[in-house]
Amino acid sequence: MATNFNIVKKKKQDEDEEDLLDEEEIEEEESSKKSMDNSVKKRMLLFMGIIFIGFILLMLILYLVSIFFHRSYSYDDIELVLKNAAVSYFKDYADYLPVDDGDVVEVDSSNLVAAGKMKDLSEYTKEGILCTGTVQVEKSGSDYLYSPYLNCGDNYTTIELAKKIINEEGNVVTSGYGLYSMNGSYIYRGENVNNYVQLGKQVWRIVKITSDENVVLIHDKGVLYNPQPWDDRYNETSSYASGFNNYGSSRIKEYLEKIYKNPVDEEVLLEKDDFSKLVSFNLCIGKRSPISEGNSNQEECAEVLPDQKYGLLTVSDYMAASVDASCKSSTSKSCVNYNYLSKVKNWWLVTGNKDDSISVFKVNNTGVIVSDTAANYGNVRPIIYLNKKILYKSGTGTLDDPYIVK
Repeated sequence: MATNFNIVKKKKQDEDEEDLLDEEEIEEEESSKKSMDNSVKKRMLLFMGIIFIGFILLMLILYLVSIFFHRSYSYDDIELVLKNAAVSYFKDYADYLPVDDGDVVEVDSSNLVAAGKMKDLSEYTKEGILCTGTVQVEKSGSDYLYSPYLNCGDNYTTIELAKKIINEEGNVVTSGYGLYSMNGSYIYRGENVNNYVQLGKQVWRIVKITSDENVVLIHDKGVLYNPQPWDDRYNETSSYASGFNNYGSSRIKEYLEKIYKNPVDEEVLLEKDDFSKLVSFNLCIGKRSPISEGNSNQEECAEVLPDQKYGLLTVSDYMAASVDASCKSSTSKSCVNYNYLSKVKNWWLVTGNKDDSISVFKVNNTGVIVSDTAANYGNVRPIIYLNKKILYKSGTGTLDDPYIVK
């Protein structure tokens, strides 16, 4: 009996120990579960905290970007914003565009903002800088010239190329080399003058700024590798194809019109965007005698050919570029002296010789003005007129740092 009792007791103890182990295991499981739950909660809180902090940082970055980056526009950038907004505006309101060549319309920045074409100017400028803006649109042949004007007081004001050159301190001179006020225009004179202008890939020289502030340019080198006769028609007076010295019906006029409208490779002087920068002009085509004195274009401008886009330089213009006091007529060999135009050789002028019907003035291989038969060959240095509304961008006019326009 005692043995059985002990067995029962032992069994009871074993059962109690098993129950205790089960309880401990349960407690451990519950403790482990609680620990896992706490760990998951901590991770979730950490993840949410990271998301929250990331959101705050993102908002801060966006705020800083809104403060600094949207105000990083240069004045050139803002002018471009104005111009592009005006282009888009007039696509929607094409009826408002100027109709006739030379006509101008103007649109204010407030109208462009109201039309949804741009933001208010304050969104592009630095804090505290107040600006106003307008865009003038001028009809130029089949093109339109868009000129954006930005006025930010003492900080910045858009300036046209002509005004920049005329008003630049030290540019206008009364002796030596530089820009002279004469014959109603501002004329570059001398051997070394800072009058280079870059248009696209081509380099031009400023001959003068007219009384209405259009800028007259001559191509620096001319149409390369393609000399032309001035005219080669049969002339009864000479009894051979000597040509006529009437520019209005000349071969060289036809050639200039061709390279303006349909140039081939070596004749491409203007990029597509440059055509709107030009203005039509009256080309002086009057004849003069070799012994005629003076460089005022009095004889040359006695007859004009209106509405030209390309032309050639007159005898007076070539003479006026020299500061040699002995340069008094086309026969004065001293006109080659102190004359930046004399650096290019053998090129046609527009002026016919008044003393006959077959001769035209040209600059020969030594830079001297001579009267030559129209049927002979010479290089072609076109002239163009830049619109007075062409805006200055950069440059000092030197060959290494030419004037750049917008």
